Amino acid sequence: MYEFINHNSFLILLIFLLVILITGYIKNRSNLFLVAIPIVALIGFMAINVVTPTETPENLKASGFLSQEQPTIVEFMSPTCMACLASKPTVSAMKDLYGNKVKFVEIDVTKQEFKDDAREYGVSSTPTFVMFDAEGEEKYRFSGIAKSRIMDPEIRKLIEN
Repeated sequence: MYEFINHNSFLILLIFLLVILITGYIKNRSNLFLVAIPIVALIGFMAINVVTPTETPENLKASGFLSQEQPTIVEFMSPTCMACLASKPTVSAMKDLYGNKVKFVEIDVTKQEFKDDAREYGVSSTPTFVMFDAEGEEKYRFSGIAKSRIMDPEIRKLIEN
């Protein structure tokens, strides 16, 4: 069974609902659809733009995930998530390039011992990549399929600082 928790999936669902509502308006010319369209759009975009935490929880620092000597990239992932599987080649390439300068950590959010960490840290979709400097401060975060054009410059910034 594959998980359907990626934020891109929610965006696709929102677009699908809006297309259905617009099609309903075109066919029926009902003002009900004109009222429903902006309401669904507003609620959908508010749900997508969830506030993310700005501080690193102490239990994540204490759990040993974060290295004190070098920057760390934590990947909150699931083994059945299609976007996580699609990200593996890029993450492997980044490990090959920067493995001696940056610590890479994978956290399986489906395992019971990590569910609370993922929830407390505000991870709502997989994969979510969180980049920390050597002091354990979050410097960059993104969700979705890992792309080298996104990861490479951010990793370089981590190493330089």
